[in-house]
Amino acid sequence: MKTISRIAVAAVLTAFAGTACAAEPSPVMRSVVEAAKKEGKLDLSWGGGLMGGDAGLAELIKLMNATYGTAIAVRFTPGGSFPQMGAAVVTTFTAKQDSPTDVYLGTNQHIATFSRSKVFAPIDWPALLPGRVDAAMVEAEGTAVRINTVIPGGIVYNAKLAPSAPTRLTDLLKPEWKGKIASQPYAATFDLLSAEGEWGEKGLQFAHDLSAQLGGLIRCNELERIASGEFLAMAMDCTGRDWLSAQRKGAPIAFVVPADFAAVRYYYLSVPLNAAHPNAAKLFIATLLSPEGQRILFRTADVDLHTFPESGMKAVIAEFEAKGIKFREFTVGWWNAHPETDERTREAVKIISRK
Repeated sequence: MKTISRIAVAAVLTAFAGTACAAEPSPVMRSVVEAAKKEGKLDLSWGGGLMGGDAGLAELIKLMNATYGTAIAVRFTPGGSFPQMGAAVVTTFTAKQDSPTDVYLGTNQHIATFSRSKVFAPIDWPALLPGRVDAAMVEAEGTAVRINTVIPGGIVYNAKLAPSAPTRLTDLLKPEWKGKIASQPYAATFDLLSAEGEWGEKGLQFAHDLSAQLGGLIRCNELERIASGEFLAMAMDCTGRDWLSAQRKGAPIAFVVPADFAAVRYYYLSVPLNAAHPNAAKLFIATLLSPEGQRILFRTADVDLHTFPESGMKAVIAEFEAKGIKFREFTVGWWNAHPETDERTREAVKIISRK
């Protein structure tokens, strides 16, 4: 695997910090810690920029080794999208090879999809982290634990150049927006919007109507193209948090949770059954679930899990709710109860990309 040198160096340099700051783990966790020490390594791979990027990951590695008294060397390899990494886990599992990552990161859609192949290990997280993780945080038959909350489906727009400040998705269908909107080629959030019990078939009709308004397609992390005025809005946003870094730099970017569709979904972490270092993977996930790990995540990635009492996202969601926004929660269980979402997501991708 190709490695990012600054991450590898950070992992090596922080190894010495181990025993001085080690905390007392739960009885079940002690055996995991000892097994992780014997493994001595951890391989991670996901799309670049996620989980706080290089800086966030370096802090989390340092915290893990300090907390558990370990000297685990972490190798991070920039990976593909959630579907690409999930497919790679399944392919290697079928071939009886080590997973390309010891920790898989995905949304409810991806966990539900790849869990069908039985490639993830069930883990008793409430026993490993008593008082911190409860049963509601663990889904997919114990194979996935919630790690952070996102607000998908929002509208990012240029606050200086936009013809108006949109408050609903349907506002973007007005004539003054024609040719000035961008969307993303993977039709993010249309999986939720077009499900039965939500907008249903009207969600696909909205995709058709929005497609006629589009000036182009961009990725969710290309919001500088909104700030520059190349496009005046992007819908629907992937996480509801990508715009913050641009705004901090002075970009004229604003964000709105549309009143006609407000969603909360989670990112999950799972340990593949073919992970080369499963116990080190558990320690890394446990570190992310700790109060300090969540603070690092919020500081470096602008997200954390809103159900924790100290959560920054808890305050963010409460602020929107105070404005009358009513959120719907979308989980792995929800996805499994809506088999129509697979086909409608594929259809939305074709519509948005005009294939």
